[in-house]
Amino acid sequence: MRHIHTLLLAAGLAVVACPALAENLSFTLANETENMIVQFYATPADGGTRSELLKKKGLYGGQSRMLTIADGTDACVYKIRAVFEDDSFYDVRDQVDFCEADSYTLAD
Repeated sequence: MRHIHTLLLAAGLAVVACPALAENLSFTLANETENMIVQFYATPADGGTRSELLKKKGLYGGQSRMLTIADGTDACVYKIRAVFEDDSFYDVRDQVDFCEADSYTLAD
């Protein structure tokens, strides 16, 4: 009986010691501009590593694509930047909560 308690205690400690698994956040990016987006970055609002989500696949004006943020964090709120084919860029002034939003649209 004593061994069962030890085993249960060890199993309970293993669960507590495991960090929470980060969830991937998926959303649809719609490009309603006239220019192709060549890079789309997301950075956790509270700091962290910036992720490039288009993976070298441009998104033409009038098209949309499902993107996934898989940065290993449990962040929901991100700062984003879109870089266009002419090297102009768009920084989102307001931060985006991708736990709540299932799409994001860039428009002229």
